[in-house]
This record gives sequence, C-alpha cells and structure tokens, in this order.
Amino acid sequence: MTAPVVVGVDDLRHSGQALDLAAHEAELRGAPLWVGHAYSWVPPVAAGLVPGGDTPEGAVRDLATGPQAEALMHAHAAHPDLEVHSYAMSGRVAPELAALAKDAGVLVIGERGRGGFAGMLLGTTAARIIAHARCPVIVARGASGRENKRVLAGLDVADSAGSAAVLGFAFGEAALRGAGLVAVHTWSDEGAFHPDPIGDYTRDTLAALDADRRRLLDAALAPWRGEYPGVPVEIEVGGGSAARTLVDASAFADLLVIGGRPHRDEEGMRLGALAYSLLHHAQCPVAIVPDR
Repeated sequence: MTAPVVVGVDDLRHSGQALDLAAHEAELRGAPLWVGHAYSWVPPVAAGLVPGGDTPEGAVRDLATGPQAEALMHAHAAHPDLEVHSYAMSGRVAPELAALAKDAGVLVIGERGRGGFAGMLLGTTAARIIAHARCPVIVARGASGRENKRVLAGLDVADSAGSAAVLGFAFGEAALRGAGLVAVHTWSDEGAFHPDPIGDYTRDTLAALDADRRRLLDAALAPWRGEYPGVPVEIEVGGGSAARTLVDASAFADLLVIGGRPHRDEEGMRLGALAYSLLHHAQCPVAIVPDR
C-alpha cells in the first residue's frame, strides 16, 4: 500500500490551503489522504458546559470534530476520486499529529491557524510538529493554485547525507509534478563580501569558489540524475545570503525543499536559522526533509 499523505486541520478558513495541497500530493502519489485533527480534553466541570454528547468528554469530542467533518466534505467535493480517512485525536497537537504521520509519505500543515495551530509562523506549533515528525513535513505557504513547474532544492554541499535526503525527496516531487529541479547552493565568506575585495579575494578567486562549489553540487546530483533522467536540472551557485537567495527564488517555484537535522535520539527534526527564515518568508510551500 502506498504510504498515506497526512494533513493537520483546524478549520477550513485556516487549513483550506494545507488541505488542498495535501489532496494534490495524495493524487500525485496515488495515495490515500488522512485528515487529522487533535483536540484537548478539558476538566469535566468545563466540559459539562458544552451541549451534546453522552458524556462531558463526548461533548468536547463532538464539538472538536466539526472541523473534520467540514474538511472531509471539502476534500470529497474537490477530489471525488480520492480515498480520504478521518482521524480525531485527544491530546497535544504536535505529538498526536506526528504519531499519526509516523509512516506517512509526507505530513502537510498550514502556515497559521487558531486553537492548536495558533502562532504557527512564530515557531510555536509548527516547530513542535516538525520536532516530533519522522517523515517529510510540508508547510503550506504562498499563493495557492499556481504552477511554475519548478521545484527548488536548497543544499549544503558540505553535508553529503543531508543533501542526499533533500535531493531524493526533491527529485521525486519534481518527477510527480512533471517539473524541473533547481539545485541551489549559496556560500558565504565574510572576506569575499568586503566592499573592496582585494588581495586573497580577487574576481578570479571568487569565480574559483563558485566553480569548486559547482563541482561538489554536480557530484551530489549525479546519482539522482541517473535515477530520474526525465527531470531537467538547473544549478544555481553563488555567494551571499542563503535565506535571501531561496526566498527570492521561491517566488517562481511550486515547492522549496530543505533538510532538517535529526535530534540526538533520532526522533523528529530540529530547525536552524535558515529554516525559520524560510517558514516566515518563503513564497511557496516549504518541505523539510529529515536527514536519515
């Protein structure tokens, strides 16, 4: 069975873009879509104030699963041939959603929401979900419905294992979408960006730095080009800010793929400054791929 695509929903106003992106991912993969919604059980005194349900906990569950029902109706209406399953989970959003998606092909979450997903772009719930996730996570960002036929892969050529994970996912996504792949590496060296780069940093030296990084990137791409011969590849190498370079390039992409470092216990991922910048400012969905 094809690994499912899992999406976390709050309500359609906040989760509609994530739901549509997840349904699209599921259709591309020929996979089922699992719609997950986590809610928190509250003390009986408070729960008793909620009408409906045979028990106080049942009343809370009935109220909490409303967004699920709305999401299911939306998914069935927009994607009538898609196999959709619904899961309501009582507990904290991040670990519950990550547990549901532990064997998923990808987990999709929205960029912001209310309740459990509030403040997602401020690094709260999104960071917690990613910190627990064992599969690639796509955060829905940017304008929906556009097709540039470009998948970006942001790469650190010094990290061969991380680059392999990013490239494997990025090439797969490009092949599924009938898109090209743009492999981007940005190097940074303070001396090279002095207002008057003289001495060790002549123009020839800067060109040599670019050429050296391009060779490393070509070597990293070689096995994946062989596995996905139908995916056209572009290489972009240069000095400067990786965050600015990728944010600017994301305006013309359908997906931006970067790596996530594993925690020491191998459960979930930790985010660096670059990932946080992209989750705040990227102009297309951002996929964070665990380095396994």
